[in-house]
Amino acid sequence: MTITTKTGDDGKSRFLGKITDKDSVLLEAVGTLDELQSLVEDGEIQNDLYQIMGTLTYETGIEKLETRIGELEKELKQLNNFLIFKNPEARKLNWIRTVCRRAERRLVTLSKVEKIDKNILIYINRLSDYLFMLAREKEV
Repeated sequence: MTITTKTGDDGKSRFLGKITDKDSVLLEAVGTLDELQSLVEDGEIQNDLYQIMGTLTYETGIEKLETRIGELEKELKQLNNFLIFKNPEARKLNWIRTVCRRAERRLVTLSKVEKIDKNILIYINRLSDYLFMLAREKEV
């Protein structure tokens, strides 16, 4: 495998069989998902993100995240105010959550110009919620 192909030297890239500008909304969305997966430590979630990046479709995992969120909601006290994370692990998870939210914004922008699977937006939204709950758990 050759890493330096020089095909991108003109500001273009090939993705999903298309040649597109490197700053296109498609590559902005996929690049942010790539950044997100590099921060996430859960292998199952990393695999989900790889699947989304590779096909821009998604079928599974939403219910698993909803179950995990529900379990954490039962475990944690109800939140009644704005939360500033002080615990280093909680702060890291909150940072990852903000990258997830950025990925969601990029995907919404992409969905306005290209058809993407609606389950991707649902999954990313749930993932953001899950990351927030994990950060809260670490803060306790």
